[in-house]
Amino acid sequence: MKPILSCIEKITYIPAEYNVLVAQIIAAVLFLAILYFSARVFTWFCNKYLATIFAKLKADKWVKAMTTHHFFTAVGIVAAAMLAVNLHPVFITENVPWLATLMGKLTGLFVVLSFAWLINAFLNTLNHLYGRNPNIPVKGLVQAVKIVIFLITGLFVLSLLLGRKPMYIVTGLSALAAVFSLIFKDPILGFAASIQLTTNNLIKIGDWITVDSAGADGNIIDISLTSVRVQNFDMTIVSVPTYDMISKPFKNWSGMYAAKARRIQRSIVIDVDTVKFLDRPMFDRLKKIKLLKEYLENKEAEIKAFNAEHDVKESVLNGRHLTNIGTFRHYAELYLKSRPFVVANDPNFTLMVRQLKPEAQGLPLEVYCFLNTTVWTDYEALMADIFDHLFSVLPEFGLYAYQQPSGRNIAQGIKELAQTEGKAK
Repeated sequence: MKPILSCIEKITYIPAEYNVLVAQIIAAVLFLAILYFSARVFTWFCNKYLATIFAKLKADKWVKAMTTHHFFTAVGIVAAAMLAVNLHPVFITENVPWLATLMGKLTGLFVVLSFAWLINAFLNTLNHLYGRNPNIPVKGLVQAVKIVIFLITGLFVLSLLLGRKPMYIVTGLSALAAVFSLIFKDPILGFAASIQLTTNNLIKIGDWITVDSAGADGNIIDISLTSVRVQNFDMTIVSVPTYDMISKPFKNWSGMYAAKARRIQRSIVIDVDTVKFLDRPMFDRLKKIKLLKEYLENKEAEIKAFNAEHDVKESVLNGRHLTNIGTFRHYAELYLKSRPFVVANDPNFTLMVRQLKPEAQGLPLEVYCFLNTTVWTDYEALMADIFDHLFSVLPEFGLYAYQQPSGRNIAQGIKELAQTEGKAK
């Protein structure tokens, strides 16, 4: 500043009372010019040489992401801002108060905004590299940190422009807290939900989830601060509010993939009219089935011994007898255990065929077991094979599955009734 003032004082046609003002204006312009060219030099240096240093560390992914999001440029701007802080007292004095105040605010804004840009570039780089990380929902956390950074930056900008301390601004804005809580309701709730989801590892990108309240049934493709995007199996995309993932129930199928097994829980409804004791011809016929042979032989010996001990003679109800539905239930269990794709003999995976509560349509027999695959198409094909077989063997046990009569059944019945009456006449 002093050399410039000395030169201005030698210019005779400039009034003496304006020498300081003109010198200060020239110094301010020179200060801005130096900052501009230094920023260009620093950004060129960082993009050319700092990126090369990172590349030598075998961090090619980081270098590419940083370059894409102008991280090295932001580093150069921050270096220029630091230079501005050091050069400001050299070029700007308090001789012209209004100009000193203006340049002080501009310098402060330059420093605050340059650091905000650097942090934002770093966060964008993290999101670029790990935003789709299946283990941690980085995108939501990055968005939450960005909101905090933007709020702090805005606070410092207001503080500089108004010439007040940041705490004074915070005190003044506290009266608007209720308004801000309404405006930023979703981000606030989403931020809290993101922390809980991350801490408890409830969901991650790639998980298959089912959210009945939102009509979501598919794989997570994105987790952000305010929403979780799910691509349904019909290729539609549903956005579920992040807060709903902790406030409402949902099903995460990742445990199934971790166990490498998927459950079958499906029933065959048996027509109760077909349930009966095994007669001798049926017993002998079923005894020829390899899966049932040992079971029936053991049961026959056990029942004969019991009936002989209790002298069962007069009524079938006085003794023990096998039923066709009980034999079929046991056959179904043995059949499941014989299939290589069914998980058997593992205490962590239940295998059973059980009776459920009788219904108006009949008696449900539920097949409950696990298949050793989680591939959807394979699972459906193997489950279909199991029930194809079970439905096919029902008549061998004298059982029939219940089916509501259709128009064809009614028409056939009327036709047979008409033929019977015609023969009677």
